[in-house]
Amino acid sequence: MSNRQARREQMRTTRQQRTARQQPSGTRRTGPPGAPRRSGGKSAFMRFISQPFLLIVVAVVLALGAVLGVIIATGDDSDSELVSQLKASEAAFPYDMTDGFKVGKDDAPLKITEFEDFQCPFCLNYSGREEPGIIEEYVKTGKVQIIFANLPFLGAESLGAAKAATCAADQNKFWQLHHRLLLVQAENGQSTQEKTNVGRFSEGELKRLARDAGVDGAAFDSCYSSVETLAKVTESVQLANSFGFRSTPSFLFNDQPYGSGSAGSIEAWRRDIDSALEQIANPSPSATGTATASPSASATGAASATPTAAAPTATRTP
Repeated sequence: MSNRQARREQMRTTRQQRTARQQPSGTRRTGPPGAPRRSGGKSAFMRFISQPFLLIVVAVVLALGAVLGVIIATGDDSDSELVSQLKASEAAFPYDMTDGFKVGKDDAPLKITEFEDFQCPFCLNYSGREEPGIIEEYVKTGKVQIIFANLPFLGAESLGAAKAATCAADQNKFWQLHHRLLLVQAENGQSTQEKTNVGRFSEGELKRLARDAGVDGAAFDSCYSSVETLAKVTESVQLANSFGFRSTPSFLFNDQPYGSGSAGSIEAWRRDIDSALEQIANPSPSATGTATASPSASATGAASATPTAAAPTATRTP
């Protein structure tokens, strides 16, 4: 090897040694000389998820999830409670005091007519949570007679349920069917998650429920499809309209409007019924002989409707 070649080889070796000494400790060079080195620091993604605002976002999401869970759990508890109340009220119901749509003595001083739609969640809450107390305290004691009236407006299944109720009343099985229709709605969470015309009151289901209530099947089927039955339902809707009712539940006290929406609690009902009974027992000089009342300020919401006479349907507003 010539002296020149030896010097070049020595210079190359010196440069390689110098480069090795300058390379940071803890890193490894891969690839050919001059290739970029990998960083031993955090990646961009890791630096992003470590930002404080991301922790806040996660906390908000968890909080919303907890609130939603509470709402769902509360709804389930409420529905289960309503189912239990309906079953208890059915077991204690005075079937020996029924006559068609009526329950209670004909000579009761106060007659309460209730207009309802079987798909209305407000009606469901009234019938499950408030009506049993009225029956226990006032109907069984002979002070009040309750008269059910149809005001269907939430679609085809509401009309079907009204026709089924009318046919069951013809056989004095209305209140048995009434309890079954309400129980179906409560078991499906209608009081907290309203759904209409989803098959619960299809014609086939209504016929099945009616038979469970003890009606004569052949007579019921003939009644259900008759023009006369539709006419009876329409007549009930017209009666409601004559009093200006556009919502369910709505009530009459001795054929005088009590108003739209229930009183909201058995305590409120007790106050209004006692007041009406007092007016009947001790009429003022200007009294006309009929009892009237207005729903208390705590009255529950009611579903608005404007049914037509020929076909009881309407548009519901919150």
